[in-house]
Amino acid sequence: MAFGSLIAVAAIVAAVVALRTTQTQTQAAKPAVPARRHTTAAVSDAGAGTATLAAGSFTARYPAAWRLSAKRARSGAVEYHLSSTGAPIDNLGIGPAGTVGVTIDETPGSARVSASKAGAPGLLALVVGTPELARGVTRTSNPRTISLDGEEAGEESYEYTYAGRQNVQSDVLARRGDRLVLVELDAEPAVARANQAGFELLMRGWSWR
Repeated sequence: MAFGSLIAVAAIVAAVVALRTTQTQTQAAKPAVPARRHTTAAVSDAGAGTATLAAGSFTARYPAAWRLSAKRARSGAVEYHLSSTGAPIDNLGIGPAGTVGVTIDETPGSARVSASKAGAPGLLALVVGTPELARGVTRTSNPRTISLDGEEAGEESYEYTYAGRQNVQSDVLARRGDRLVLVELDAEPAVARANQAGFELLMRGWSWR
């Protein structure tokens, strides 16, 4: 699988859709989302030191030491949070200092997205944003096409300062049937480099259902 470009971005400078309405869309506004309720994610052992997230349209492996939580909306959208330290990450996907946060959004495509003929890289502009209070936002990697378990996916990355800390945000977006799946990494640059192996495991262990 061609994930070298994403890992390289995370190593050099450090994985949002309608569920996170507090984010400001980089190029377009995001739709409102119904109230969410907590749900239990399907998790199982997948070999020494790893666990498996079993979602509706995919399964993915991640380090067993990372903490997994999930939220489900009445619309059927689900947001999974992975924390490298076990500390909770906020609804923007950003954890406390020293934490790598990975957010995986699995959501039905909106009417606007469904009507778009753009490939995965083109859809990034419709669904990815940075925090409203972020300062010095710089796109460090322009939208590009990569492969996610053999399927076309789009990837891009940002760097900015949020809540007084530097943050790297890397996004991978794929469309699977009528669903969009967005994987976002948020971390301070030095922490992202230290946890590169964990994120690489997630990407390599991805499998569409």
